[in-house]
Amino acid sequence: MPNVDWPLSQLQAYQPELTAEADFDAFWERMKAHSQSVPLNAKLTWVEDYPVKSVRVYDVVYEGTDGTPVHGWYVVPAAEAAKGTLPVIVKYHGYNGNRGKPHELLQWAAMGMAAFAIDARGQGGLTPDLAAYPQGSVSGWMTLGILDPNTYYYRNVYIDCLRALDFVCSREEIDTSRIAVYGGSQGGGLALAAAGLDSRPKLAMPYYPYLCHFRRSVEMHNGGPYVEIKNWFRRFDPDHSREEQVYRTLSYFDGMNMASRVRARTLMAITLQDTICPPSTCFAAYNHLSCEKELKLYHDYGHEGLPFHEEEMMRFIQKYI
Repeated sequence: MPNVDWPLSQLQAYQPELTAEADFDAFWERMKAHSQSVPLNAKLTWVEDYPVKSVRVYDVVYEGTDGTPVHGWYVVPAAEAAKGTLPVIVKYHGYNGNRGKPHELLQWAAMGMAAFAIDARGQGGLTPDLAAYPQGSVSGWMTLGILDPNTYYYRNVYIDCLRALDFVCSREEIDTSRIAVYGGSQGGGLALAAAGLDSRPKLAMPYYPYLCHFRRSVEMHNGGPYVEIKNWFRRFDPDHSREEQVYRTLSYFDGMNMASRVRARTLMAITLQDTICPPSTCFAAYNHLSCEKELKLYHDYGHEGLPFHEEEMMRFIQKYI
């Protein structure tokens, strides 16, 4: 099967210029400082009748900085753990998805870890989005507030992801020196953002990450939600007079800019038949990682489930955490 993007040799060498603005770090330091000033107000409800008795499952709700109640599942081994001893893994989900079901986290509990999965606000789960956006958008979330990084949808989403780290670090059973983050597609982009914006994750495992190299992604995709950006231009800016303003906003959320700041040891998976997150956009992020890193390349797979990669991530966790 021919690859959907450049030849592999070209992909492996692809390292486009970063797009981060001069105030990129200051912007995110300001966002994080504000987040730290807002209480989490986390509430846990034990799911007492969960059928797997080797784990304890908690339904969690914590607050975003705007009061949005963020829902998650927190799963821990049932055996009581001494204070500060459990490693933990945080899962972020794909576009239009949700926190999933507790059983999707059981392999981590079986490995003696805690696991936490959260909703992205306003998407396919219980978490609403209480933020207000100052101008029109198209169906979906990619163009909400797209003319200003201070109002863009993913500003709150990224901070919600960091507050998930705040939650697990608040748990007395957690060893805060052993935190991993992971996810696929949008979840991969969120894992890169969490590891790029926060020093607490020690391992990151994004696979075919979305939200990377926005300009090329919009040019190259053949399916999936990047089309929302094209549709925004069609509806609101057909002559692209605001194109640079749009891409300036997106630069604050670009996974390749985040990747350049990641210090966590990283395992990334890229599929060469991916038409939704084109391989070149994933390599743009991978090739800007300056941390210890490993790449799993799946030549004949696209934007689809990779059940065998679950074991690769488990082995990576076993080796390094």
